[in-house]
Amino acid sequence: MLQPSMLYLQHMVRRHLGSDVPNIWNLSRNVSFILQNGQASVTYPRPLLPNVAEIACIHCKPAAPLPKDLEDFIAGAGESGFIYVSMGSSVKAANMPDHLRQLLVQAFARLPYRVLWKYEASPALLTDLPANVKIGRWLPQQDILGHRKLRAFVTHGGLLSMFETVYHGVPVVTMPVFCDHDANAAKAVADGYALKLDLETITSERLVRAIHKVIHDPTYRREAKRRQVLLKDQRSTPLETAIYWTEYVIRHNGAYHLQSPARNLNFLQYYCLDQVLFLIGVVYLLRALTRLYLNPRIVQLGKEKLH
Repeated sequence: MLQPSMLYLQHMVRRHLGSDVPNIWNLSRNVSFILQNGQASVTYPRPLLPNVAEIACIHCKPAAPLPKDLEDFIAGAGESGFIYVSMGSSVKAANMPDHLRQLLVQAFARLPYRVLWKYEASPALLTDLPANVKIGRWLPQQDILGHRKLRAFVTHGGLLSMFETVYHGVPVVTMPVFCDHDANAAKAVADGYALKLDLETITSERLVRAIHKVIHDPTYRREAKRRQVLLKDQRSTPLETAIYWTEYVIRHNGAYHLQSPARNLNFLQYYCLDQVLFLIGVVYLLRALTRLYLNPRIVQLGKEKLH
């Protein structure tokens, strides 16, 4: 039985891939292996079936040298370092309301650090940019996160950005926008390497205080580094894990022996609802029989017949 969300997905799949695509419920029951974008150090520990492997941070890589213009800008800050600001690829900073943009500009102007800001607009259109701020339509995020002079990362809290944050061991200030951002930010806060600000209540003062706190309170960087160590201390890299299991499935013709027998159960069987309903029926039957035989009138009639 397809749930409403699966019905919607089924409609989308067939609209784009053709009406002959099998039912997605049947497809989901025939998945040979799952490469899951998670890992206990950055998401949550979970009990997993044999045909699931976690490969969080498969896209992460050590930092490479920055382009000369960025390196020169950072070098101008001396040992004070710099802040990196990015709302990821799903949120266009250039589309933010003007009052929010002005709030960020005012906050950056008050910082004793240089600021690299991913902003999808021409610098010529931003006449109020402080001298300590440099914008770019695209910036090499991982190379920036791995730079030794980076002091903090201000981000929307997207999953891949948070993974990269841990991979490079950087403290974070999050400003969630939608989708999974709130959950990702809350996890980072719980793990001790991030602060979370709400866009509905954010002020220039709160943003400045948050940035200063994650930089000057050593707890945040220490926890980021601790998570970094946990993430990287694995038997094999995420890419090696993905390659091994992909080849394993090919070698064993789908590796069906790894799949759970539960995939062949229907809704009632999977949740044991047939057994639950049977037990509920037995309980009600016993209650009915108990009430029948313990009814005072029936007991009295029985005694009269005995006499």
